[in-house]
Amino acid sequence: MLYLAIRQMLSRKKQTSLIVLGISFGTMIYIIVAGLQFGFREYLTEQLLNNTAHVLIKGSERDLSEKELRPRFFDESTLVRWIVPPAGKRDEVRLVNPQGWFQRLEEDPDVLAYAPRFSINGIVSQGRYRHSVSITGIDPVKQIKVTSLEDYMEKGSLMELDGGGSKIVLGSGVLETIGAKVGDTVRLSIGLGEPRPYRVVGSIHLGNEQFDKVMALGNIHDIQTLNLSPGRVSEISVALTDINLSHEKAALWSLFSRDEVQGWEEANAQFMQMIGIQDLMRAILTGAILLVAGFGIYNVLSIMISQKKKEIAILRSIGYGPNRILELFLGQGLILGFIGALFGILLGIGVNLIIGSIELSFEVGKSNHLPISFAPSIFATAFAAALIAAVIASFLPAFSASKMTPLDIIREEM
Repeated sequence: MLYLAIRQMLSRKKQTSLIVLGISFGTMIYIIVAGLQFGFREYLTEQLLNNTAHVLIKGSERDLSEKELRPRFFDESTLVRWIVPPAGKRDEVRLVNPQGWFQRLEEDPDVLAYAPRFSINGIVSQGRYRHSVSITGIDPVKQIKVTSLEDYMEKGSLMELDGGGSKIVLGSGVLETIGAKVGDTVRLSIGLGEPRPYRVVGSIHLGNEQFDKVMALGNIHDIQTLNLSPGRVSEISVALTDINLSHEKAALWSLFSRDEVQGWEEANAQFMQMIGIQDLMRAILTGAILLVAGFGIYNVLSIMISQKKKEIAILRSIGYGPNRILELFLGQGLILGFIGALFGILLGIGVNLIIGSIELSFEVGKSNHLPISFAPSIFATAFAAALIAAVIASFLPAFSASKMTPLDIIREEM
């Protein structure tokens, strides 16, 4: 049966070649688009997880209210009328009870690691050069377990910050702006007291100008001392044993505190919406591949069946039943889909390798090349789409051929 199916396809080499090329190009286009989409998704996910981890616990910005302030200054029998009602935020954002969170996280079996952080705004200067930065105090030992910041160190290591000692790691853009380098001493100021000297022990480069030009990392105890707020924590980054638990854990933990607890999806809602749009585009593209490949296979088999009616009559007369005829032409469609998908995958890999080797004038993460994904799921989806199109498009003409009888064919030919 396989030999007969291949022989019939080879009898019309031009049409067979065109439909194989059509399936191949459709599969190739899907692999190119999906490779770019998944590549950028992996890049953005890595960039975001460097700062948010799986679950982020941070102090909530609570508004000042009359209901909250009145009992602190007046008893219940006093009639109070506010000329200007209280408004605004409660000092700076911070966790109310960080030690309580530490204990809860250590006892939770789903928590892989956690890292406290304390963030403030400040100014770094060297000589006459000054630059605004976002200063983040970290525990380097814990931070390395939660995020991949260590992988982006150009010089030095985050572990240089362990133990404190007025040391700091600056973003590559910050160093360039103030004309400093690793080993130099810079001065940090947050508006409280005189600027303090800090030795630059490393430089970090995320490949994102938004972060590289403002990032400053120090030991959390040093930054707390700089801000005259010992023990204060702004947020806690949590890494879970399974990232899919982030929403469930965030919802549960938010019941225990007034602090704001955000899962990965909630903290990056815009990013998740973008992923949804990309998934929709890829689904539309997959549908287009199915449609184009299906029409091609349907047309080729329909023409082939109309031209092979005499052969069908002979096959039926020598004992080939309807099911065998159905298998014959359905097999031809599957062969076309299989060969087209295979060539399309090879073409897609080759084109993506070429695209990924093109040097850009700007950096994307750690390199100046477009991020391309070669995830097996991309090729599996492309291959499955081509085969599904082949099965659907082959069935109708194959079923029609299986219903033909020698008598019907003779009558049509007369």
